[in-house]
Amino acid sequence: MAILETKNLSKAFGALAAVNGVSLAIEAGTLHSIIGPNGAGKTTLFNLLTGTYRPSSGSILFDGRRIDGLPAYQRTRLGLARSFQLPKPFRSLSLLDNLRIPLLYTVNARHGARLSSTAIGERCQALLADVGLAEKAQRLPRDLTQVEMRKLELARAVASAPRLLFADEAMAGLSPSEIEEILAVLFRLNEAGITIVLIEHIMRAVMSFSTRLVVLVAGQKIADGAPQEAIRNPEVERAYLGE
Repeated sequence: MAILETKNLSKAFGALAAVNGVSLAIEAGTLHSIIGPNGAGKTTLFNLLTGTYRPSSGSILFDGRRIDGLPAYQRTRLGLARSFQLPKPFRSLSLLDNLRIPLLYTVNARHGARLSSTAIGERCQALLADVGLAEKAQRLPRDLTQVEMRKLELARAVASAPRLLFADEAMAGLSPSEIEEILAVLFRLNEAGITIVLIEHIMRAVMSFSTRLVVLVAGQKIADGAPQEAIRNPEVERAYLGE
């Protein structure tokens, strides 16, 4: 069953069609990747799905409910979350408090009841443990390595208890061993019940991660299917390799 669907989704900036008639179906529990050359419309698509942008046309459905008119914070409270390529934590707060804020903002609002301070602290500590940062709970973001900062970014997104996570280039600029660390975190999150959609340029990671692959070029979807099948699509080969 699809947890999220788009139908003929488009976004234009003046004469530029950044996303043009994209229809997707994200099945619950799956691991999707979205790839494409620079300027293909990948981040614009994420911005549409998470509420940063309003579509020019088309629709977005989450659990069968139309959400393209909802602001980002309401989508987050429904169970959508996003991590960014460039992490921007609260730099004056500890890692624990960086998780406390999104947890309070979304989980309390969603359930209509206040969690106790003890429950909040335990939940934040568990999230840090899930990404391998438990021992640094009281440290500041400035004390983290690049890969640890990416892990904190994922933990901050997951603090809102999402059912669907959009991860934007979570592995960009990392070494091969660090990429494996992030993949391990993503797999654990998926095993815990979170559907994940990833934008990524590192094809080795994409092929290892994905159960389904979507390819965008110039704002249009040119392939959508099992990863090995999608990359053999002649249109995909032309987009990456030329005629």
